[in-house]
Amino acid sequence: MRRELLILGGLLQTALVGCTSVNDSGDTNVACRPLTVTSAVRPPGWSGTVFTIVMENHASSEIFGNGDAPFINALAAQNAVAGGYHDDYVHPSEPNYIWMTAGENFGVLNDNDPGPSNTISSTSHIADQIERAGLTWKAYAENMGQPCGLVSSGNYAPKHVPFVYFDDINGWNGSTFDPPARCAEHVVDYSALAADLAQGTLPDYVFITPDLNDDMHNGTVAEGDAWLAALVPTIQASKAYLNGGVIFLLWDEGSNSGDNPPFLAISPNAKHGYTSQVSYDTSAYLLTVERLLGVDALPCVSQPDAVEPMSDLFTVPLSVSDAGP
Repeated sequence: MRRELLILGGLLQTALVGCTSVNDSGDTNVACRPLTVTSAVRPPGWSGTVFTIVMENHASSEIFGNGDAPFINALAAQNAVAGGYHDDYVHPSEPNYIWMTAGENFGVLNDNDPGPSNTISSTSHIADQIERAGLTWKAYAENMGQPCGLVSSGNYAPKHVPFVYFDDINGWNGSTFDPPARCAEHVVDYSALAADLAQGTLPDYVFITPDLNDDMHNGTVAEGDAWLAALVPTIQASKAYLNGGVIFLLWDEGSNSGDNPPFLAISPNAKHGYTSQVSYDTSAYLLTVERLLGVDALPCVSQPDAVEPMSDLFTVPLSVSDAGP
């Protein structure tokens, strides 16, 4: 009898491992195409800032309808939800963040700080696209402290700030990191956001990273909801948002490295109270950002024509060609 129980226990353990295995089938490392757009042409109705706020490690079912997230659920009811959204099947967190800015993970499947074997030579990521096209950008990271933080400290984690993994931002020269002024000017502490909001100096593209407590990674859903409730209304009151801006609020991945995180599009141009069932992924999100900014479309994606932007979330076309004469 004891032997039978041991065998049954082993089978159950194997089954559980199989059910909770991480899906890294999207792992991609391809060469990016050179950038071609040197002057951005943004679509009519989209002259505001494109904001992205990324939270952590929760499935849609853990957020939508959760009484601990009243603010997020109010945003969902008033704006557009991508109900069919999934990540690009790479884990843990870091590769998902890299994908948000480049359309692939460059073979990165870890959460390590930038290092000799954990840095990316691409010069076609979203920051490169934005600058080449004559636009502006900035990443705001909570509790980073000094700009251009390449090392984890307290509740600050570089793994959630994808820009610091690219050589042309972190200054990796093959033997050491020597960050250029570009990094300190564009990758800054979250505290700088309030001043930029107050002064009306927000750039065209903003990437916001809460710390490990406020993004629900270590903290609770209620804590993350309260943090968003303090931030999002201040953005919504700004001209950068009201004049054709958008806030993409998304989670990097589901709980336990699942693939079904929440995704909201918050905008004066969003379809209010709408839930899409289209199967979108992180490449679709990035293409949507690129369309709104008028920059190169998915230069690091091997088959860009196979990706569709998240058009059905909005009442205003996402590209100049779609807007018509």
